[in-house]
Amino acid sequence: MLSIFVEASCNRYVRDECRYCHVYAPLSSHIKSNWHMTPEIAETMVEKIRFIEPLNRLAKQEINLTGGEASQNPYIVEIYEVFKTISNNVRLHTNLDINSEKSKRWERLVGITKLKGRIDITLYPTVWESKQKPLLRKIIELQNGLIVNLIYESLGDLLKQINILKFFFKDQNEKKFIPVLGLLDRFNDRLKKIIEGNSECCESDFLDGMGDLENYVSCPGGFIFAVNAIPSFYVNPDGIRDMTSLPFPKDIYKVECTAIRGVIEIMTILQTGEMTPCCDVGNLKCKPKFGNLLADSPEVILKKFGESQKLMTLGASKNIENMKNGRAGEWVDEGIPPFCI
Repeated sequence: MLSIFVEASCNRYVRDECRYCHVYAPLSSHIKSNWHMTPEIAETMVEKIRFIEPLNRLAKQEINLTGGEASQNPYIVEIYEVFKTISNNVRLHTNLDINSEKSKRWERLVGITKLKGRIDITLYPTVWESKQKPLLRKIIELQNGLIVNLIYESLGDLLKQINILKFFFKDQNEKKFIPVLGLLDRFNDRLKKIIEGNSECCESDFLDGMGDLENYVSCPGGFIFAVNAIPSFYVNPDGIRDMTSLPFPKDIYKVECTAIRGVIEIMTILQTGEMTPCCDVGNLKCKPKFGNLLADSPEVILKKFGESQKLMTLGASKNIENMKNGRAGEWVDEGIPPFCI
């Protein structure tokens, strides 16, 4: 998958529509033209991707348009059309924290669904009733699939979000969503059992309790639904993610980086063109970069791929030695996060 940031992250929005172009910290020192991707930048990226085989392969699998909030980008429909020229599977991720159907942000999402693009969301319980719920009703009428991300701080928090979705699909009163309700019921039953047994369990106990439960179902008529449960992590004042999650604070979270093993399964491309083979580009702070899609030639990028992979492999081996020698958590000179192996 290619995860492409179509705009920079900001500290949330004081209005439904971006009027001041993210003048808030930490973006005040950034070049304003880098905050929103333009269709011209997207076209440059697409032309480069065509000639870089590893990126072209990932693009054909899936392109995910994301960022601080992708629908804030005023050019997002045009950008979607550009990336659609190299992939049949382009989707957009949104928080759906939109005031109404009259919002330009909502109109952009509708425009993308009309072009056969899929909209996926992260559920936010604090704005669910007021904003997300009414618009999600529209989303599932406009497209034939949906992925919902649930970012949870505790198992109780996760159970609450599962039930929000369960009641939502039950209210739709359509037979085609019976498989969705079945999946959410199974998720709910297993999670309740875990919480009743030990609400402060370790992550391995949680995974054992959930068992081989699939996270997606196909419905009559072709609607495909998937739910991703993602534990929340503490981020320190320097913007570096702590390697223990909030729901499982006793467990060190080790990230098995596929790039270290010589396989790139995901590449994140910032709106500035900078690339890193990790979906957590903002918080893990991995230093090795894989070139700049806008500034570097395909030949230079492929060379940097090899150089960075070697650097990451060396750093990861040092991390493993540190763990064996009681120095887990120390950063190595290569700039690989301590628990990325």
